[in-house]
Order: sequence, then structure tokens, then C-alpha cells
Amino acid sequence: MGGMHLFSFKSNNGGKKKVESVCNSIKEEAMRYGYRLQLIDIRHLDDLEREIKTFQQIEELNGFQKWIVNELYDFHVPKLEFQVKSIIIMAVYHPMSTDVTFCYAGRNYEAKALVRAGLDRAREYLKEGLSRWGYHAKESYNLPMKRLAVHGGLAVYGRNNITYVEGLGSNVSYLAFFSDMPCEEDVWLELKVADLCAQCKCCIESCPTGAIREDRFLIDNQKCLSFFNESEGEFPDWLSKEVHHTLYDCLRCQEHCPLNASVVEDNIDGITFTEEETRMLLQGKGPEDFPKEFLNKVEKIDLFKWKNTLSRNMRAIMESKRM
Repeated sequence: MGGMHLFSFKSNNGGKKKVESVCNSIKEEAMRYGYRLQLIDIRHLDDLEREIKTFQQIEELNGFQKWIVNELYDFHVPKLEFQVKSIIIMAVYHPMSTDVTFCYAGRNYEAKALVRAGLDRAREYLKEGLSRWGYHAKESYNLPMKRLAVHGGLAVYGRNNITYVEGLGSNVSYLAFFSDMPCEEDVWLELKVADLCAQCKCCIESCPTGAIREDRFLIDNQKCLSFFNESEGEFPDWLSKEVHHTLYDCLRCQEHCPLNASVVEDNIDGITFTEEETRMLLQGKGPEDFPKEFLNKVEKIDLFKWKNTLSRNMRAIMESKRM
């Protein structure tokens, strides 16, 4: 992509802004780079807040879910240097995973690592494209992005509570922005679960911890392997050693999902850790302790995203391979 600009629009009618044309141009150009985006009128933020409050009343939430709803989500429109008229929800594609090999004590240990999305580049391109037409964007980190994506028609839910974007599967990360760009096309769809999920139980059967339930849509996220892999402390005694397969998060339900059939093999080249690198990681060394060459090697897998649990997760994977 080099120095190319994502949004290379040409002004027409003497520079007069044609909002609908600009919006369509943004969407079309973004798709060429693996992005999908939608504008949602800011008034739907109130609809979303009411929906979440109702959801909280009718669903039995665990402690982690209550924290997300009560502490993480924020439905206030911020005071900015521009008048907020819309929310831009953006899906950024990334490959599914890569194979990781640890060399240690004369043995090789195989595992998986998730691949990070190019979010910084996506942010830069969006803001650059909007600024060319006199519009602005301010990123928000505290909106229910999956719900916004489904309401906006970008995605559908799967039974596993993960969202799927047509052509991209679940290999997406979301960005949300408050913007002063008017929303000419009012899109606010009902929440939708993929039609395939009505008859398919692949994610239920492949979940290593039984977190995905058949009797309700909401999974037990405090039972999900991703939750344990990213939480400090010892793994619970009931968690089987053989379930460990990723440095963090979990891939089992996504690997087996038919909705990911077209993207499941989209992986980046494998990464091998030398004996010395593996030893340092097991000792809990952080990015500041490694040479630039190593950091470049692991940049795409966001190796130190969950630094405090990495060495524990590696040991669990290595132990599972000795069984």
C-alpha cells in the first residue's frame, strides 16, 4: 500500500459536498482494502442505551458481563470541537492466525497465535478521507461495537456471540468514531443471528470449556478459555490441560464455524522462537528486554498484549504437548 491514499476522491460541482456520494465513495474505497464501514445516525445512541438496559434486566449476567455493561460502556455524546451527527463503525480485516513454534530443552512445541488487525492504518485512512471533505472523526473505545455493526448491517451474530461480516468471516476488529458527517441513509436493523446457526451446533461442540450454550444466546464468558487466557492467576482445577492451544484468546469455535469456511485458511507465515527467546519469555521478560529484530518478528501477533499471562499460557501449552 506504500504511500497510497485510501480515500482519493475528486470534488465535483465546484467543491460542493455531496454527502451521500462521499459516503458511498468511502465505503467502496474501503472495501478494496479489506475494510467495511457504516454510518449510523447519532440519535440511535439513545436506542442502543435503552436496548442494553433492557437486556440487563431480562438476562442473568455474570460479574464480568455486569462490569462490561455498567463500567465499560459509555453512551454519552462527547463535547467536541465539531457537532456530532453520526457514529462510524468500521470493520478491519485480519488473517485468522499463525503457527508458533517454541524451541525449548531440545524439543519443539507447537501453538497458535492470533494475528492483529492493522488498526492504526485504518484510523489514519479514515480520518484522512473525512478531512478532505471537511469532516472530522473522534474515536470512541467504549461503545458496544459488535451490536453497532449488526444494527448497521455490517455483520450478523453467530451462536457463539462473535460477529461475522460477509466475505470476511469473524476475522475482523472494530473501530468506532463520533463524526460530524451527516447520515443521509438511516440504517438501524434489528439484531440478527446468522440463519445457519438455527441448525448448526459446530461452535457448541468445538468449545473446549462448554462456554457456548444451546439454551440461550449469551455465552458464559467467565467460562470461556479466552477469559482464562487473559486473566492473571492460576487456571481453575476443572480446566483440562489439553485445551490449551493459543498464546491468548481461543480459536476453537472460529476454526470450526462454517461461516469462516472462506477465511479459515488465511494465515500468515509461521514464527519460531529460539531456545533463548523461549527461555526469556518463560521468565516473564517484556518487550523492553528483546532486540528490535525479535520485536519485528512478533509484531503481527501482538505477543505482549497480555504480557502478565504470557509465560503461564506458554507453560500450559508446553505441558499439554507432553501429555
